[in-house]
Amino acid sequence: MLYPIQVLCDFVFPPTKHELQLRAVSNERFIHWYHPHTVHEVTCLSEYQLPEVQAAIAAGKFEHSYHGAKLLATLVKPYLSSLPTKKTVLIPIPLSAKRLRERKFNQVERVLQYAKKPAHYHVVTNILMRTIETIPQTTLTRAKRLTNITGAFAVQTKNLFYLDEIERVIICDDVMTTGATLHEAQSTLIPHLPKNVEVICVAWAH
Repeated sequence: MLYPIQVLCDFVFPPTKHELQLRAVSNERFIHWYHPHTVHEVTCLSEYQLPEVQAAIAAGKFEHSYHGAKLLATLVKPYLSSLPTKKTVLIPIPLSAKRLRERKFNQVERVLQYAKKPAHYHVVTNILMRTIETIPQTTLTRAKRLTNITGAFAVQTKNLFYLDEIERVIICDDVMTTGATLHEAQSTLIPHLPKNVEVICVAWAH
């Protein structure tokens, strides 16, 4: 049942189909879709074909939905808590400068900020940068995705001090299809890390 104030708000600010789909979805319900599995050496926390997961990703990415981001954050918390204790940096896949200006936020970073992380986890956003405005991966075939992202990232070496004494780096993205984006980011970053640092790639869904 909708309260009168909700009806009024919906009239003034019509909700998107994804917002309507997620309106009654709580964190307690969403956590049922937590199903970590590995695809192409990437840890995926859920399945993209699940309607609620797909809606949360779309709403959080394209519709500025805080609720969608908070739901996705419930998938991140148990995964981080399941890992052995190490000093860890979480690095969201960066957007290009143009896309960041248009969107005004990085949807992966937002989810990480909402995730309730153990004290030894820290989000760092100024080491990995996107240097090329690539075509959106979702519009390409598998073969073209693998080449589209080549050379798209660079490391800001002046900020590598943020990784001093770090034992693990987790590179994060929202959706993994071929793994090309995460693997390109990983291969860009690894040469700048001590050999004993563990590097993991994680996506909210596959």
